[in-house]
Amino acid sequence: MSQIKPNILLIGCGPHARRVYVPALKGTEKNFGTDVKAIVELKEKESDTSGFIGTYYPNAYGIYVEPFAKSHRHTLPPYLEQQLNSIVKSGGINGVVIATDPLNHMQYALWAQKLGLHVLMDKPISTYENVANSTMQARQLMVDFYQLMENHRNNRCFVINTQRRFMPQFDVIEGKINEVAARYGMPVTTMQSTHSDGQWRLPNEILTQTYHPYLGWGKVSHSGYHMIDLAGKLTKESYACAGKKFDEISVFSRFIRPSGLLKQQSQQDLVNLFGKDYQKLSPKTDEELTQLYKVNNEAEVDAAALVSLSSDGVLMTNITLNLLHNGFCRRDWMMPNTDLYKGNGRVRHEYHNIQQGPLQNIQAHSYQSNDKHDVNTEDDFALGGNNHYDIHIYKNSNLIGGTPLEIITAKDLALSHSLDTTKVMNELARHKAVHDFIEVITGQRKTAALKANLPDHGLSVQLMSMVYESGIKGKEVRQPFQGNPKGEEHGKSQKV
Repeated sequence: MSQIKPNILLIGCGPHARRVYVPALKGTEKNFGTDVKAIVELKEKESDTSGFIGTYYPNAYGIYVEPFAKSHRHTLPPYLEQQLNSIVKSGGINGVVIATDPLNHMQYALWAQKLGLHVLMDKPISTYENVANSTMQARQLMVDFYQLMENHRNNRCFVINTQRRFMPQFDVIEGKINEVAARYGMPVTTMQSTHSDGQWRLPNEILTQTYHPYLGWGKVSHSGYHMIDLAGKLTKESYACAGKKFDEISVFSRFIRPSGLLKQQSQQDLVNLFGKDYQKLSPKTDEELTQLYKVNNEAEVDAAALVSLSSDGVLMTNITLNLLHNGFCRRDWMMPNTDLYKGNGRVRHEYHNIQQGPLQNIQAHSYQSNDKHDVNTEDDFALGGNNHYDIHIYKNSNLIGGTPLEIITAKDLALSHSLDTTKVMNELARHKAVHDFIEVITGQRKTAALKANLPDHGLSVQLMSMVYESGIKGKEVRQPFQGNPKGEEHGKSQKV
């Protein structure tokens, strides 16, 4: 039987898609015959986008659209749907990569499901223009997930590109946790996760920049979802392996918003830091900025959340999430660079501490010191390097075997998995998500073997929704664990 040729529609060609999706799709061309038949991007970016995509896919058809009206929140504008339907038919398109602003995820995702296309989509699954201030919008996140699940087909993939699930580090951590859980009935009992994006945005920029904004929606809808997903996935699987369950979730979260940043570092503090030129660049007072933030629905820059899992009314597991945009950064300039994705001083710090009672403790440490990640060497696996990611495993070895301390480095894993050591492993994981997506389209991988298929994100979406609702209310939120539709906790929709 001949291999199915992956014909792809790329929706969204911004900084992330250019850095990850376009090169990754091009990399699968030789083995799978992958071809990007068409791209969709905003009309205002037509000139720049057509020039970029032409270097990779000169024959790709460009569709350039105006921003959608709010009335089209869950459906595409009719003219665009008709145009896309025609492109899918004429181009034999069987897969779609959705890399738009997450405010548009649902429109494109529901359309793709209606046509029976395979989907690879960025995180989060959905978010809203004022989700950090509206409990209705926070709760809508779960409604969206259920709507997508109602349309989900087992023979079609819907991969959410939560790249940590595709990293060998995650495989190691998940395997060690589940081994102890299965053998000794001990799930994750306590977990602490901290993630800092190192994104320094100056006060006036918060009002003008729309890329990863802090107005309406913020960190939880950006990289924060990765940490929520990782905590939910590891904990849920440990319970399943231990033969135990939790049936209630409580969340208490607090947000630091842009007005809080001004309390931390005032306009005068920034003049002292950058000099008098800063005052010319940003003349508004703290009071003026604070008022503008509030009028424009300021959202979370940093979020802290305590997540508790209970069974039959008895608390079993606490998870602490520290989700930071405002952390150590290498930006030392006043005017922002054009590339706000990776080119504005961004530095990542990440830490996880996972306890399984008295039996095992796993710590993951990943700390960068530089903001330039395009060129990597063997030294970048060391502390402060672009690829630093060490795993420390402490075991009660006299009881459960093994050694009291095992250290596994990213370099160990890169070599054992024959990975390109000149690349950042985090980005290689994104490429792996693309590779798995293409394998499903060609029939070489079953959807059941996917690491991040839509049905396995129910808990992650519920936690994201609850973090927002608690942060809005300023008090604890409790809910039954909703699992996934049709009562399946581990996400296998029955629709065919």
